[in-house]
Amino acid sequence: MSLVFLDGASWDRERGLIAGERWTPAGWTAGRFPLPDLVVIKTAAGDQWGALDGWIRRNRPVIADSGLDKLAFHALLSGSPLMRHAIPTVAIPADAVDATLAAVFREHRNAVVKPADGRRGFGIQFIHNEPGAPGLDGPQDGVWRVQHGQGLFRGALDDAVAHVRSRIAGRLRYRRYLVQRFIRSVAGDGRPADIRVHVQRRADGAWGVTRAYVRLAEAGTFLTNTSQGGYQGPLDGFLLGRRVSGAADLRDRIPALALEVARLVDATKPLPLSELGIDLAVDDDDRLWVIEANALPQSSLHEQARAEHAIGYAIAVARGQAGHARPVGDGGQGGGA
Repeated sequence: MSLVFLDGASWDRERGLIAGERWTPAGWTAGRFPLPDLVVIKTAAGDQWGALDGWIRRNRPVIADSGLDKLAFHALLSGSPLMRHAIPTVAIPADAVDATLAAVFREHRNAVVKPADGRRGFGIQFIHNEPGAPGLDGPQDGVWRVQHGQGLFRGALDDAVAHVRSRIAGRLRYRRYLVQRFIRSVAGDGRPADIRVHVQRRADGAWGVTRAYVRLAEAGTFLTNTSQGGYQGPLDGFLLGRRVSGAADLRDRIPALALEVARLVDATKPLPLSELGIDLAVDDDDRLWVIEANALPQSSLHEQARAEHAIGYAIAVARGQAGHARPVGDGGQGGGA
């Protein structure tokens, strides 16, 4: 097969050609190209994207992965047979920020506030309660700690709520936020850890696990994202320290759950997905929780395996062998929206 990267912002509509660069054994060659047998849409850009997108989809098979925001994903998971793996989550309404935050903080004592469409760990706040001494009516609230990036705030509950609100109030005009229970998921040395399972479709259209690995946070932080200073490590070493279920049981349950999540999300899409990065937490009782499903996962340490499956699935889609019908169009020679 041959590979060409196309620039959606430079389209010769009359001639049906798109600017790009084609890979050859001699290197990259720039030019204008007709649509290839299969188009993989990775980004949408340019004023004319709507017309171009429609033209592409009428004339070629397409792979166009898209995800669900965190609130939509939570609703999907909570209404499915996988609901026991859904982390308790509440949307933060712009007209009731303080009441919503205070209620969830009190209920769970440890919580996370994040944008519903956030990526790579940016904009996340971690809230933890440091209980005070027992009082006449039970334990006192004590001190509430809010951690975001390298920042740390400590104060009473009302002050913690006000601090969190001050960081999201302006953004609530154009972005949705959520607050959810904090799941304690740690490695043997106490560092926060979660599990990323990269799943992909194979050449036969079936889902499979490409790589499962643990992500570890820097000491003193909670973010496991590599873009935020986190580390990747082998899953087996992380699982050996589990005392409740044991490594062997979790080694079976983790990929099985990830594949179930992939099939659940895939069923909501008009076009089949090609890959997902499923993030899982495992608590002190070895219960698995689903954090999110990322439509565009990173793969810095397993690019070769990822490419093999991506190419195999792409060829199958182009040949109409993976559940896709080849569209009837104008042969790729122009056409409007």
